[in-house]
Amino acid sequence: MFTFKSSRSAGVGVAAAMLTLATAYPAVAVEPDEIGILANKTLSIPGGTFKFTDDGDVFEICDTAADGKGVYGELWYRTWVGNFERIAKFSDGGDAGCDKKGVNIGNGGQYTMTLCWGGYAGEALPSYPCTHTGTFNE
Repeated sequence: MFTFKSSRSAGVGVAAAMLTLATAYPAVAVEPDEIGILANKTLSIPGGTFKFTDDGDVFEICDTAADGKGVYGELWYRTWVGNFERIAKFSDGGDAGCDKKGVNIGNGGQYTMTLCWGGYAGEALPSYPCTHTGTFNE
């Protein structure tokens, strides 16, 4: 039989365990198609890649095909009314190596990246042959 003292001790132990579990992992925004992925993102198409590194907010775009066309990336921000606004453009092609640019994104709001071959997508959620990430933030 439990006494008042042992139930209080058990309650304190359970509360301490719950607090430890609740603070052990950072909050992660989860998209239906991206279960538990942190903020680093990489997009790939046959002609190139577009990568976001959360540490430093660095975007890197790479043309991987010597086909005379480049790859084009865009960063979009979803406003509070639900529209997407393009906040940055990236491109690479015609030279060796990749191009990098820092763009500070915040914890508030949602962002998405697009990647296309031969030209910009012009919209946040393009279809084939372009691709896009799910929404994310830091």
